[in-house]
Amino acid sequence: MLELMDWNISLFHLINGANTVFLDAIMGVVSGLGDGLIIALCCAILCMYRLRLGVAATLAFIVSGVLAQLIKRTWDMPRPPALLEHVHVLGSALQSHSFPSGHATSDGVMVLLAFLVWRCSDWRAYAVASLFLLAAIGRIYGGVHFPLDVVVGLMIGMLTMYACERWSTSWHVSHWQKSAWWWRIVGMIVVIEAAVLGLAYPMQPATAQSLSFVFSILGLVLVANFWKKVVHDGS
Repeated sequence: MLELMDWNISLFHLINGANTVFLDAIMGVVSGLGDGLIIALCCAILCMYRLRLGVAATLAFIVSGVLAQLIKRTWDMPRPPALLEHVHVLGSALQSHSFPSGHATSDGVMVLLAFLVWRCSDWRAYAVASLFLLAAIGRIYGGVHFPLDVVVGLMIGMLTMYACERWSTSWHVSHWQKSAWWWRIVGMIVVIEAAVLGLAYPMQPATAQSLSFVFSILGLVLVANFWKKVVHDGS
């Protein structure tokens, strides 16, 4: 156990201590990709194009998030600024509920989801998965989580996504899509989440605030095109 803790702290210092002004600008934004509303919006957007997989991802995001919060509350582990000196922090210097990382848990869902949306031979799967892995590492770089928090969070997210995707193969999604309301409901969820994200939603970390504007506009543009296509195909 002591060896694990030594490794945990040593790796934290290695990543957190490699800070530069350039990396602060990059990691300060990328680490925000694990924010809950960003992930929820991505899952809702996926529902417009791959309904079964989108619903499975949404369920995995919710279930994994609940599991992470239960563990956080059961074992209230201190964060790096509460234990160590000279921690390089991006945003607020958080003190408690470190294990596991909730952002990394959401990132884990998206890492596996990338390989479910695209084939393992598709470069896009690796690009998206790498981006969310980098976002998880950004929680260490930003001084709010230890490496062990991030690794366990990623595992929870990926395992939950795998379980939900396997379960979703038994869902009768084609029956859902026969309803005249399915595309309206999915579209409205995207609109609501995009609107909340764009209306001064506080990002975590605060250095990633620009993502709220980018994803808000992206969601509204995609849902407008989606509704237009559905109406055109149905006419």
